[in-house]
Amino acid sequence: MAHCCTRPTVEAMREIDDPAELAELFGRHRAIHAYGLADLESPFWEASRWFRRGDAAVGIVDLGEGVTTTYAISSADAAGSLVLVAELLDRIPAGTMITGPTGLAETIGRRCEIDDLGPHVKCVLVRPDLLPSADSVVSLSIDDFPAVAALHATDPGAAFVLPAMLADDTFVGIVDTADPQRLVAAAGTHVVSERYDIAAIGAVFVDPEARGRGLGAVVTAGACARLKGRVSTIGLNVDAANTSARRTYERIGFVDCLDYEEIVVGPSAPRR
Repeated sequence: MAHCCTRPTVEAMREIDDPAELAELFGRHRAIHAYGLADLESPFWEASRWFRRGDAAVGIVDLGEGVTTTYAISSADAAGSLVLVAELLDRIPAGTMITGPTGLAETIGRRCEIDDLGPHVKCVLVRPDLLPSADSVVSLSIDDFPAVAALHATDPGAAFVLPAMLADDTFVGIVDTADPQRLVAAAGTHVVSERYDIAAIGAVFVDPEARGRGLGAVVTAGACARLKGRVSTIGLNVDAANTSARRTYERIGFVDCLDYEEIVVGPSAPRR
């Protein structure tokens, strides 16, 4: 008697046109998905394409100013998201930064040239009572972008900052006492979503000559203070090898919640 073996059906990749579907997926582990959730809002949603297979999800997001990023983190199916982003490589422009599960650099590096930015860690604020006083910070607006950009220009490897980020009313800075037109430290958010009750601290930067004085902790606390009453979940990303920054964030109330990797496809692009 002949036996017929039937291969299991493989679910097809599909493009998502309803952000609510992804909000449900990412909402299962909100602290991990600050960027994923915020990218479901305008103007990011309209400038992105999202793909899903089962609980694996990948978004290709145009951030403006010539910056594109690919979000390939799904805590519900990390392995599946890794497979999915590899399948989507032909749709990802050179210079795009991809955030994805551990193994991302090895997997994509077999397919194309990459700039491996290394292991990173997502953190979430769980002890806001540990945040230091931020009385010394000043509020920054979009009009202050030239000063923020000049601060970041003191280190070519600094994480990127775009003018639109200063429109979220979260950026703060510390002014050089010898030159009131110059900032020695600044921080704000990369994304804020009051709808999804979440934000990601970003663009934390201290002038190389002013480091070692705790200014990074102060401006981070200042940005968190600007989010009080607006969102209840505050996250941030940090290079796993940056032990000084990681100790600082731990000391002021952040804890690790996910290990992941960052790469750039082709020419280097600003980091997120």
